Parts: sequence; C-alpha cells; structure tokens
Amino acid sequence: MKRNILFNILLCCILFVGGCGYTTKAYYLPSSIESVYIQTLVNQTEEPNLENELKTKLIAAFQDDGHLNIALKDQADALLQGEIIGYTREAMRYTSDESVQEYRLNIKVNFEFIDMTSGKPIVKANSFSGNASYYLSGANAKSEATARAEALDNLSRLMLNKIITLW
Repeated sequence: MKRNILFNILLCCILFVGGCGYTTKAYYLPSSIESVYIQTLVNQTEEPNLENELKTKLIAAFQDDGHLNIALKDQADALLQGEIIGYTREAMRYTSDESVQEYRLNIKVNFEFIDMTSGKPIVKANSFSGNASYYLSGANAKSEATARAEALDNLSRLMLNKIITLW
C-alpha cells in the first residue's frame, strides 16, 4: 500500500516537472538574433496607407511577443522586409435577394527575415496572407476599416509566428 502511494507521488512529480518544459521561445532562430528592424513593406496595391498600418501592427506584434526587440536598422540583428502584393475583398454570403451579406478581406505579402550579419534570409515567404470576415448588416456588422485592422492583426501575428518558429 505504501509502495503504491509512493509510486503515485513519484509519478505525479515526474509528470508535473515534465509538463513544465513547454515554451514558445524562439529556439529555432540563431542565438545571435535578438533584435529586428521592421522596414516599411512596399505597397503594390491601390489601398492607401496599408504599408504604414501593417508596419505598426508588426511592431506591436513583436513587442507583445517579446522574443525579439525592435531596433534601429544599424543596431538590429535581423531585418524584416517585403512587399504587400494583394488586397482582395471576396463575397462569402448572399441574402435572398442576392445582395452581399458577408465579405472576406484578404491581405497578401511576400517577405524576408534576413540575418544582418550574413545578409542571408532566415525566413522567406511568398503569397503569405492574413484575413478577416465581416458582415454588412445585422448584429455582427462591422465596417471594412474594422475588418482591415483585423486582417492586418491576423497577418502580423502569422508573420511573427512563421519567423520565430521557422514554420
């Protein structure tokens, strides 16, 4: 009986300690990469100011995550650069009179995360996208501007995750 109790206590301790090893730290990045300069992405779309809004969202995402510090270009270990190549609004749902009820907003980029020491890309992604859906009417209605901000948030988080996990 005492053996079973001791065995169960030991098993619980092992499981507890083993479960504490999970982390989302940027282990996949070289240890020399501690800071990043986020360059304003080139806006190839007809949507004004999209590049500045995305840069602001990217900076906020990196600051919230905390794995890499934001730095000036000449002090950064890495550079994030790229271009915004798409901004599309796709009808997703229609009303009975064939009016659009819901849209999906999709923002697409090509980007590189470059090691400033070697000049080589650590991460490169083409046609990488973030999106958000929005209804035009009803309880869940929101504006395209709100959906645009949500799509940029989604895109910036996905870009950050791709960079720090190298997925």
